[in-house]
Amino acid sequence: MPLTDVKNRHWPWLCRVTAMCVISVLAACGGGGSGSSDASTPVGADPSAPVASTPSTGTGTGTGTGSGTGTGTGTDTSTNQRSLSFTATDAEIPNPERGFYRWAWTNLDALTAADAQDAYNNGYRLVYAPLNLSSWKTTDLPASLLTQLTTAFANARASGIKLVIRAVYNYPASETEYLNAQDASLTRVQGHISQLKPVLQANADVIAYVQAGFIGAWGEWHTSSNQLTTTANRTAVRDALLAAVPTNRFIQVRYPPYVMDWTPTLPSLASVLTGSYRVGVHNDCFLASATDVGTYDENATTQAKQRAYVSQLGDLAPFGGETCDPADESNAVPRTTCDDILTEGERYRLTYLNDEYYRDLFHTRWIQNGCMPEVKRKMGYRLQLVSASHPTTATRGQALTMTVTVRNTGWARMFNPRGVQVLLRDSAGTVRRLTADGADPRSWVPGADQTATLTATVPADLAVGTYALWLALPDGDTRLANDARYSVRVANADDTTTGQKWDATLGAFALGASLEVK
Repeated sequence: MPLTDVKNRHWPWLCRVTAMCVISVLAACGGGGSGSSDASTPVGADPSAPVASTPSTGTGTGTGTGSGTGTGTGTDTSTNQRSLSFTATDAEIPNPERGFYRWAWTNLDALTAADAQDAYNNGYRLVYAPLNLSSWKTTDLPASLLTQLTTAFANARASGIKLVIRAVYNYPASETEYLNAQDASLTRVQGHISQLKPVLQANADVIAYVQAGFIGAWGEWHTSSNQLTTTANRTAVRDALLAAVPTNRFIQVRYPPYVMDWTPTLPSLASVLTGSYRVGVHNDCFLASATDVGTYDENATTQAKQRAYVSQLGDLAPFGGETCDPADESNAVPRTTCDDILTEGERYRLTYLNDEYYRDLFHTRWIQNGCMPEVKRKMGYRLQLVSASHPTTATRGQALTMTVTVRNTGWARMFNPRGVQVLLRDSAGTVRRLTADGADPRSWVPGADQTATLTATVPADLAVGTYALWLALPDGDTRLANDARYSVRVANADDTTTGQKWDATLGAFALGASLEVK
């Protein structure tokens, strides 16, 4: 189906639902670095109790007590090195910037503290929050709106969530409204993006992803009333967005052909990690029909090329969206089985998905057929420690070097900057956080074990003594680096024998080993 024929959206906040209800209303295709610190306890501890652990086969690299499967440790006295191994867990783990999202109860500018906290308390780490600009199609944005946005971002920050945002000029609730939906002129769009830039830049820490929006019905880059879908105009909007959105965040465009036109040959991951490329795709009719209701071309050859491109793009840029009702496409055959979601989730590197839309046809069937737990585990990244090696002693003021092997069993990599910290905890519980160099968690791609050599400087003023070793993956923004709610929890089981465990207050995992500082 041509992009201009894509219809059938929804008006999500007219039917406020819980994450487990079935939505059968109007159908939709869419709309739907770190710093170091000496603080002993970061703010924002996760209120949930530690999850139950279901050990799976681990990799034992140590000599002595831990070779083979499961958890083990061993010390090589000739090299002063201790080797550790860890056990994986199949537990569901909410983690930042990934997984199922729910809608905000209002527009972005009215996001309340209660709304954000409710999302976090119910296990969501992503909230989709549209910014409705329909009142300002022909005027500048008022200062009051920008102030409200600053408050909304602060509410998200205080709750522990991050946002997927999209600015729109309309949210049609019917076919008539859809056909008559109005957006703004290119000049007005560029002006609004310029006005939003300072607010977006100032709140990069709680922005997960930015869906391009602005153009056409529902901001989905079709049916523009101002010819914004011409090649020149949509490129101008893209450029304005890339200039306004923080340079360490991605934008996502609704239709693959547009992205393919801009970048026929995709860059390497190494290049992307430098910030040279920041455009992904969001699919708001994921799995809904052979073309995903107009997302892909009807021509089989063309569609195959588009799908191959989006698959490759998923290694570089975030891919997410929602499922939808394929009512607009004749003889549509939705792909609703567990095999469908597990195969295509992996193929396209699915990072996030709407948890509140078109559940009956998709989510409910995944639950009924038993794969929903795996979908929840696999969506986005899922990191587990496989093994580690570290010296048994270290000297104040000198480098501490250790290696860690990490396995990403999720469908995707991380896309936003994230730090690595080595924590030293003394017998009294006081913690020193050391920023570790030598690893970029964004490079930990799915499907392979990756070993990183971490180097941190032992503080010269650290007291001589024995310290327990912990590892943390804090947020890459200094405002959130010491907020445990934004730390990534590794998918490893607690082990009372070795002392390996997750601490929600620290936002760190105990390696079950100690270091003698001299």
